[in-house]
Amino acid sequence: METQGSNICPQQPAGPRRHSEMLRVPSLSPSESQCWIPQPPGGSRPPTRTPAPRPSAERHTAFAPVPSRAGLAREVIKWLQSLDLRFPFKNVKTAFCNGYLVAEIFSWYYPQDVDIKVFNNGGSFPSKLKNWSQLEHFFFRRKLNIPKELIYATMHSKPGGAEYLIQHIYTLLTNRQAKLILDDEMNFMDDSYQLKLPLIARATATNAIRANLRLTELLEDPDIYTINQKALAIINMHVRQRQLARLEHPKRYNLKPTLGERATRLPLPQYQYECLYPDSKRTETTESTSDHSLGQ
Repeated sequence: METQGSNICPQQPAGPRRHSEMLRVPSLSPSESQCWIPQPPGGSRPPTRTPAPRPSAERHTAFAPVPSRAGLAREVIKWLQSLDLRFPFKNVKTAFCNGYLVAEIFSWYYPQDVDIKVFNNGGSFPSKLKNWSQLEHFFFRRKLNIPKELIYATMHSKPGGAEYLIQHIYTLLTNRQAKLILDDEMNFMDDSYQLKLPLIARATATNAIRANLRLTELLEDPDIYTINQKALAIINMHVRQRQLARLEHPKRYNLKPTLGERATRLPLPQYQYECLYPDSKRTETTESTSDHSLGQ
């Protein structure tokens, strides 16, 4: 007879018990270890140990992304913040590609010529073309020297294009000079960034084309010959990087010197040299004759 509130369970029928009935995993509190150890039959359960807290630096993965730099000098960033732009920017390359913020910058200095209401802050390629065409027309009327290479690189989100354009606009409007925080030259490719990466993390030929040849470039100029020339230039750049990496790290690529590099090269005797290269003797004779005539 069972009593109410007692811990006596009814007898189970004789026979083999299932594994789920033999080992019942208890519920664990947040402070206990997540690794459950079955309690030994006749003894008490050993005390559990809470995991030691790890420092914040160890919680992240080994390949944590490096925070990207704006590429602009401090005085240029302060100048942009003083203009009180409508849309704050975090990534310079994506924020200035459609030309809306560029138009807003010039609207502060030329309010009669630039109407910000005409420009569209959209991300589509037709919106970019419309905004930049209006800006180019304004640059032509005001005779502002804005290179088309900077406009092209900024519109197509090329590496370093927006930074160089903002630097040029800052110098043009304020008559001040500021140094960019960019280590590479103005070629608008990621070759300098690839050289900073370890060899295993560098891009392949396909990724190099994908990173340096934008879809908007194909939409603007769908000529097959032009696209092939751009892709060929990117592949040649990638091949030069691979050759440079092989020269810098010969052990990694298991490079061995050729037979010609191992052999000791001695200079040819004079008679063999004259037989192989007879024109050199004639050149030397002509030069000596001309020098002798000039000396007289």
